[in-house]
Amino acid sequence: MGNYIRPLSDAVFTIASDDLWIESLAIQQLHTTANLPNMQRVVGMPDLHPGRGYPIGAAFFSVGRFLSGTGRQ
Repeated sequence: MGNYIRPLSDAVFTIASDDLWIESLAIQQLHTTANLPNMQRVVGMPDLHPGRGYPIGAAFFSVGRFLSGTGRQ
C-alpha cells in the first residue's frame, strides 16, 4: 500500500497507489498540458480527475510562463 511516483512519459507522472482508479480523460489532459509551451513537468496527484480542458488534482512546472487555471498566459 502507499503511493508511488509513476512516469507515463518524460514529462508526465502520477502519484498513486496500485489500487487507485484514475479516469483516462484525466491522463489524456495531463499529456495535453505537458505539451503547452515551456511546460517542463506535470504530475497527477491521488485526487486527479478531469477538468474543463485541464486536469484537477495536478501540479505543473513551467519555465518562463505563468499559466492561470484557464490555461491562459
